[in-house]
Amino acid sequence: MKLKLYLLIFVFSFIGILDAQVIKGGNCWIDYEIIVDSNDAPTVLNLLDSFFSKPENRIEGVTYNLTQFNYKDKDFEATHLFQVVGPANALSKWHHNPPGIEGQLTGVMVNQFIEPYSAFFGKNIISFGTPSNDKLEFTYSLKVNDEEKFSTAWVKAIKALKPDNFVGLGSVIAGGSDGQTHYIYSQRDDMEAVFNPKAIKGSDKIWKTFSEEAGEFEVIRKIVRTRLKIWE
Repeated sequence: MKLKLYLLIFVFSFIGILDAQVIKGGNCWIDYEIIVDSNDAPTVLNLLDSFFSKPENRIEGVTYNLTQFNYKDKDFEATHLFQVVGPANALSKWHHNPPGIEGQLTGVMVNQFIEPYSAFFGKNIISFGTPSNDKLEFTYSLKVNDEEKFSTAWVKAIKALKPDNFVGLGSVIAGGSDGQTHYIYSQRDDMEAVFNPKAIKGSDKIWKTFSEEAGEFEVIRKIVRTRLKIWE
């Protein structure tokens, strides 16, 4: 497993195959947060692209992507995320499929330019909207005391708000950093949409109700990130 982790340290947070409606369940994911010097980032991307652009190096049903953290808390050292996303059976096949010679060589070369930060995995609980690979990603890392209470309140709020961007709620099953148990993922068109989110009539009342019904939770960090490359 250690060899696998360092060889294919390639991994949201979260890509759904979804309709423009609320859908329960969905994909699972494995995340590898890594530290890459800005000068080495193009080399890492090229090495991964050279490997994953070949269909024979991918598992059917699995999506691979490399993401850059554009804005993050100063105490969070990871700069990039390599993520593997797909149904549980496809990810299980990926996990148990040993890399061939080309994969091993790619891993050796990539390892020269990266430093592992954390590794964890989880699953999508519920999503709303249709995702796009070309938008900014805004994520909230959360520590939630009562998942059922929180998710019920969150879904109620999202249904009332009817946002026009893709949003999702997921859980961390194992791993992660700083006590993260859940995350909220959303997509925005550009930085302007991050600075000035669309005002929704009655949103203050909706979020007030949410805070009263969600139970205790903590926002650990917020990150704005960009998908550099996706292979599927």
